[in-house]
Amino acid sequence: MRRILLIGLFLSVASPALAAGPLPPCERAEAAPPVPNYGAVDGPPVTGSWSASTLRREGWRLPECMGWQGETRLVAALAARFRSPRTLDELASRLTAVSHHSSIRFWAVTRQDWRPLVVDAWALDGPDGRERRPDPPPAALVAGRDLHYLEQPDIGGPAVYRLRVLAHTDTRLVLATENVTPIKALVTMFEPGALQVASFLERAGPDVWQLYEITRAGAASSSLAGNASAYLNRLEAMRRYLADLPTDRDPPLAPL
Repeated sequence: MRRILLIGLFLSVASPALAAGPLPPCERAEAAPPVPNYGAVDGPPVTGSWSASTLRREGWRLPECMGWQGETRLVAALAARFRSPRTLDELASRLTAVSHHSSIRFWAVTRQDWRPLVVDAWALDGPDGRERRPDPPPAALVAGRDLHYLEQPDIGGPAVYRLRVLAHTDTRLVLATENVTPIKALVTMFEPGALQVASFLERAGPDVWQLYEITRAGAASSSLAGNASAYLNRLEAMRRYLADLPTDRDPPLAPL
């Protein structure tokens, strides 16, 4: 089983269709489908990852819709469709209720074990805040608004993140996050702004949702943070959480 998973992951990364780099669904009515494209409803996610050398060779450009800038060390993306009776606001609350994210587990490739995404996390009233605030309600997710939160990982010190609402309509939500303070684990793994994630969640039919997640390690990240599987497993944890699946269900998406 592990060998099959590894072969599948290799094909998703090395496929010619993915070689030019990721293409997130920045617009609802986009001429080209996203890369990677969504799979079958409730089927396995479709993934891809790209190194800096591959992106340079293919002439990939940063998606303008997310406001990312600078050089890129690595990009990973995941796309999937799933059924859920939840409303968009209910799913949005699961994405932004950071105080609950310690219950989400992901496969940690360095430890070969299921670990919590964070030990603790809470919303802040600004980038310099430290007082715990309630998780933002869906009504606070107004396009153009910035929210902030703090995460305490199981290794290293706490880090503050900015969550920017890029779009929020009756059927579509786009969120982008990046670290405001350095992320440290013995050494600095990510300088401010070097770890970025964007989530595109959109209704695709009655009780059917499509999710596209993309994460980027910028040039100001450590070379130690270059394992694509680590990024994909965190994206997969959130997909399972939104789809009401056990987040630590075997097998892991990317075991190594």
